[in-house]
This record gives sequence, C-alpha cells and structure tokens, in this order.
Amino acid sequence: MIRTMVAEGLYYPEDGEELIEQIRAVLAQSSQVPGNSSVVLAPYGSYEIVLPYIVPALRAAIPHPEVIVILAPPNSSATPGILLPESEVFATPLGNVEVDQPVTGQLRGAETLFPVDEIAHLRDHSIEIMLPVLHYLFGNTPIVPLLVGPLEPRALQTAAHSLQKALEHRRWMVLVSANLSGFTSPRRAAVRAREILRLLMNDPGPAVLDGMLMVPDPPRSFWPILLGHLLAPAGTRPELLHRGTFETEYEDDTGSVVFASIAYR
Repeated sequence: MIRTMVAEGLYYPEDGEELIEQIRAVLAQSSQVPGNSSVVLAPYGSYEIVLPYIVPALRAAIPHPEVIVILAPPNSSATPGILLPESEVFATPLGNVEVDQPVTGQLRGAETLFPVDEIAHLRDHSIEIMLPVLHYLFGNTPIVPLLVGPLEPRALQTAAHSLQKALEHRRWMVLVSANLSGFTSPRRAAVRAREILRLLMNDPGPAVLDGMLMVPDPPRSFWPILLGHLLAPAGTRPELLHRGTFETEYEDDTGSVVFASIAYR
C-alpha cells in the first residue's frame, strides 16, 4: 500500500523540479556545517516559512543513516498511543520512500502502545512535509513514521525503550517534526515555547519525565518532542540552532506559532 500525498501544492511545490530548486536555494543560504547529531528537531508548515529551519536541522544530523525515525503529532490531540501506518511506502514528488518493515514490525509486536492507524496517517501532513527534503538529502533511506499522541510519563519511557531495542545494531537518526507552540495568541505562543525549551535544556534524559508534568496545556507537538529527547544518546544536550515566529491575522486577531531548529550534540 502506498500512502499518497495530501499536502503537495499546498505546503510545498508539487512539481519535482521546482521543489528541488527551492531546497537547493535554502541549502545555498544555510551556514550550518554538517554535523553528527542522532536526534534533530525541525518545524512543519509551509515550505516558504519552515524550510529555512528544516535544512539546518538536517545538515546537523548524522550522515548516512540506515533508518530515519520521524516523530510527529497527529492532527487530533485526543489520539492516544504512537500510531504506525499500514502503508509500506510514502509518496513524494521526488520519488517514493519505503517504510522500514523490520522496525515497524518489531514495534507492533512489542507493545500495545504502537497501534496501526492508517486514517490518522492519511490525515497528517507533519510527517509528509519532511519527506521531500529527507529524500533529497538522504536518498532512499527507509523511514519509521510515527504519530505520537498524548502519553503519560511511564508510557513515554516504555515507548523509548521499545524504539531503542528495535533500532539496535542500526545506524539511526531521529527527526522530530514539531513546533514549539500551537497556533495561538503571540503571548501564549511565546510562553509555551519558553516552557518547552526550558524543560529540554534543564532536564536531560529521563529527568524530563518529572518536569513534563509542570507544563500546563502543552501543544500537540509536546509528546513527540519529549520522545525525541528520551531517544537522544547519553551525554548529548539540545542545542538551539534557529528560532523564529510566524504571525498572521486569525479570526479578527493575531495568531502566532513559534518555530525552532534543534540538534542534540
């Protein structure tokens, strides 16, 4: 089964040549030197806004991974668990990207935390937005696309252990597709972003599981961010590469969302 595109022409160009030109233009402007980070975070949204954040994060990532895990929020904040796709292939304008069946198969058998929900993946765009850039930079490297819904601390820790076991003996990279705030008022967006950044910077590894309970009304991206934090290799800390804010008029008021590029070094 192939998961078809739903965001092309809306969030990124549907024409492959135009898409490559856009990616190359941002790469040419990026000052980020190639890195060796196993876990990186980049925002999702329209390429005109988020591509300058995605490219530095991926340039900071480990080269030549054997598998790329993508953690992203589902469209509904009420969706529990970590949702696997039924599709074996994800389509992009630059070619198809295969799902790593050995890893997803092991996750299905590991815990009830990893149910299959193809409908949720068909409704999602936060994973799809990352795929053209991943395909351009990393070629046909297989992916493990996971939609991470709200989870309690113990479930997050169990999920991290299951993923680490499934990725044993593989050269892996984790890309967290997430924004630091939901689309809300500028003040509320700034406060949420500061709370999440403070949590990540101050609470390394499993310590984040205690601190997460102190963040009120977190955005949908909160749980994939935390899971990525737990998967970061011991001794690495998050480094903020870029941070920005997008504002627009929304329902006769100003709406805002905070973006960032982060690499664990």
